[in-house]
Amino acid sequence: MDKVIDIEERIPSLREKRRRKTNKKFLFMLTVFVVALLAILYFQSPLSKLETIKVSGAVLHEQAFYEEKSGLTIDNSLWSFSTGDIEESMEKIEGVQKVSVSREWFRNIEIVITEWKTIAYLEDGGQYSLLLESGETFPTGMLLPEAESPVLNNFKNPDTLKRITAQLLKLDDTVYHLISEIIVAGDEKDSDSITVYMDDGFEVRAFISTFAEKMAYYPDVTAQLNSYEKGVIDMEVGTFFTPFSKVYGLVEEEEEPIDEEGE
Repeated sequence: MDKVIDIEERIPSLREKRRRKTNKKFLFMLTVFVVALLAILYFQSPLSKLETIKVSGAVLHEQAFYEEKSGLTIDNSLWSFSTGDIEESMEKIEGVQKVSVSREWFRNIEIVITEWKTIAYLEDGGQYSLLLESGETFPTGMLLPEAESPVLNNFKNPDTLKRITAQLLKLDDTVYHLISEIIVAGDEKDSDSITVYMDDGFEVRAFISTFAEKMAYYPDVTAQLNSYEKGVIDMEVGTFFTPFSKVYGLVEEEEEPIDEEGE
C-alpha cells in the first residue's frame, strides 16, 4: 500500500528549498553588482592609469623618440591599448629589428627595443652613415666613426653594398675586427674588386663575391709572414704576397705564392 504524504508535511521542506534558491540568486546578483562596482571604481581611479614607461635597448634613436612612437603617455588607461599593435607599429621604425612591449606590475609599461647591429660605417662626403645587419644605411651626421667597425669607401651601388654586407656577416669575429677600411677598387662595370686595409698593417686585394671564403685563411696566411715586411696579400686568384717596397717603391715587383692552409 502506497504511503500517503500529507501536503502540510511537505510545505516546510518546499519553503526551505525556495528560500535557499532565492538566497543563491541574491548572492549571485550581489556578487555581480560588487564586481561591476569595483571595476568601475578601478577604471576611474589612478590605479588603472599608466605611471611609468620604461624603454631599454635604444642606441640608434633616443629613448624619448621610442616613447613618442609608442603612442603611450603617462595617465593613459593601462588597458586602452594592445601591446601587440604597439609592437607591430614600432617594428616599422628604421633600424629596429624587434620590439617587445609588456605590462609590468600594476601601472608600468616596459618597451624592449632590439635594433639591428652596426657592421660598418659608410663614408659619404666626409660624413659617416651606419651600415646595419639588415643592409639598411642609417644616417648619423658623424664626422668620425665611433665604434670598432670597418669603414666602407666608394660603395655607391646599392647592390654592391648589399653584397659586401652579406660577406661581412660571414666573417669570423677575429678577422672582422682586424678590418680597418674597405674600398671599391673597380669602376661601375667592375664593382667586385676591393682593397682592404687591415689593422695589423697588411693590405688585402680581393673580390667581394669570394671575400669571406678567402679571408677565412687570413690568420694562417699572416702567420707565415712574420719574418717579412708588411705588404699586399692578393686573394683575387689564389693567394700571393708582395712587400710594400716592391708595390709602392722602386724595387722590381715580384709576387710570392702563399700556402692558404699554412702548411
